[in-house]
Amino acid sequence: MNMPRPTPRIVAIISIVAALLVLGSTHASLAAPPPPTAAPSQERIVNLGDSITDGQTYALMVEQALREAGKPVPRFFGAGIGGDTAAGMLKRLDRDVLVHHPTLVMLSCGINDVAGGVKLSDYEATVTAIAERLKAANVRLLILTTTNLAPDRAAIEPSLQRANAALHRVAAKYDLKVAEVYDRMQEARSKEDTMWLDGVHLNFAGYRHMTRAVLDSLGAADVPVPTEQHLELIPGVVRTWKVLPLHEARPPLDEKSVAVLAVNNEWKAYALPEQKKPDNFWLDQERRRGVSVSLQAEFGPAKSFIAIHDIDAPKARDACVNLGADVKAVWFNGKRLYGPGDPSHGWHPGSYRVPVRLQAGLNRIVVETESRFFIGVTDTADW
Repeated sequence: MNMPRPTPRIVAIISIVAALLVLGSTHASLAAPPPPTAAPSQERIVNLGDSITDGQTYALMVEQALREAGKPVPRFFGAGIGGDTAAGMLKRLDRDVLVHHPTLVMLSCGINDVAGGVKLSDYEATVTAIAERLKAANVRLLILTTTNLAPDRAAIEPSLQRANAALHRVAAKYDLKVAEVYDRMQEARSKEDTMWLDGVHLNFAGYRHMTRAVLDSLGAADVPVPTEQHLELIPGVVRTWKVLPLHEARPPLDEKSVAVLAVNNEWKAYALPEQKKPDNFWLDQERRRGVSVSLQAEFGPAKSFIAIHDIDAPKARDACVNLGADVKAVWFNGKRLYGPGDPSHGWHPGSYRVPVRLQAGLNRIVVETESRFFIGVTDTADW
C-alpha cells in the first residue's frame, strides 16, 4: 500500500498566474496557505521510512502540534517509500536524505524487514551503517521503534520485538534518542478498539500514539497531540485541470502525441481540492491538502486519465514542478519531465521534483495518471 511529507512551510509560492479563472479554462491561480503561527526553527528534519512515513501523517501532526503550541516549527522533508526496507533506505541516503542538508533524520524501519524475512543480524548491521553514514555527515539521528500490528497478526510480534531490541542496541552504541512508538502502541492496545486501517497501516488513533512518541523524543512532552487535523493546501498545488478519461488502452504519450493534444468537449473540468470526502481518513487528509485522490469517483471507471493545465506566466523565470501520488508521466511544454523507468521517490506530494524554466506566456503541463495524482509548481524545490 503506497502511502503514501509533512506540510511544508512556505519559503515563497510562485506567482506565475496572470489570467483570470473562467468557466472551462485550464488557467489557475496558485493560492498560498496562511503562514504558521509559530516562529520557524533552524531545524531541518528528514523523515526516512516506509509506507507509514510515506503517508506523512505523523510528520504533519508533529508539525501541527508544535505550531499550535507556539513552539519553533522545523522544516520537514519526506523520504518515505512504501514497502522499503532498511537496506533500501541506506542505498538512498544521498539521493533522498542528505540532499536536503538535514540537521536531524527520523528513521522508521523494520516492519518490511521482518515481514520479508531479513535476518536480524543483517537488519541490525544495516541500521548501524545508516547511523555511521549520518554520523560521518554530522547529522543527528532519531530512531523510531516500529509500530505494532493488529491482534490477528500476533505471530509476527516476537520478531518485531527482536527488531526493536536491535534498534535499541544501535541507539546505545551511538548515544541516540529513541522514540518508543512500539511500547506506546502496546500500552494503548487494551484501550483502543483499533489503531489500524488494514492491520498494518495506521488510522488516526494509531498515528496519534506515534506522534506522542515522537514529540516526547524531541523534548516536547508538554506539547499536546492534536485531536483533529488542521490542514492547509500544499504550497503551489495546481488546482484546476481539464481531464480526459481514457476508457480504452492506448499507447503512452510521446512528444508527437503531446504536441497535438487539443482540449475539446470530451475533456472535463476538474478542480482541487475534491469536494467528496473519502471514508479513508488518510485519503481525506491528502484530499484536503490538494491531492487528486479519486478521479474514478469524479468521472467514472476509466483505465487511465490525461490531465492538462496551462500556466500563463507574465515573464520567464525558473521554477520547480513537484510530483506525487500515482503519476505515470508528466510533460512540460512538450518535453517529458517524468515517466516509466524513472526512479520512485515515494507516493507523497513533492517526492519527485524537477527544475523547469517557465517561458513568458502559456506553459502547458500534461499528466498521464491513474486515479490519484499531485502536481505543484513552486519557485524552489526547498519547500
